[in-house]
Amino acid sequence: MNDRDRLLTEAMDTYSAYLLQLIYTYVRDWQTAEDLTQETFIRYYRSLAKFRGDASVKTFIYRIAVNVCHDYLASWKNKKIYVSELFQKLLKTNATPETELVHKDEQQQLVSAIEHLPTKYKDPLVLFHFAELSLEEVSQVLALPLNTVKTRLRRARQMLGVTLIEGGEVDA
Repeated sequence: MNDRDRLLTEAMDTYSAYLLQLIYTYVRDWQTAEDLTQETFIRYYRSLAKFRGDASVKTFIYRIAVNVCHDYLASWKNKKIYVSELFQKLLKTNATPETELVHKDEQQQLVSAIEHLPTKYKDPLVLFHFAELSLEEVSQVLALPLNTVKTRLRRARQMLGVTLIEGGEVDA
């Protein structure tokens, strides 16, 4: 086994469960999250020669995962699937929108509010609270200054608070 294979195996053993959870927070589908986790490891393996060691392997692989999620969410395939699923839900729904709104619990509202955050605010929030990275690691993953990460995290929390209190959409 060569060094690249050994590094890949170590990364998969160490980070696969964490990456799967992180990616799921972006795509909200376990099968897609599993596929994107595999894609993350493929990109990691291909980019090992470029890895200079400036950051930890953890932040390097998390950065790849975030980019894989962004690529997927921006893709036509994702948009087509989302529209198709939304249409199917509308056809199958027997309850009125008012009934559905009444039954929507706080967790669903929070997830929805996070999904509607602009990417520049959602990324630090997801990495810090759900992937449980430190502020410094989030800074490295997103290639942003630490103070920028802190500011975006604070603004994301404010936006979520306003959205959840008012029950409206997130304003960018």
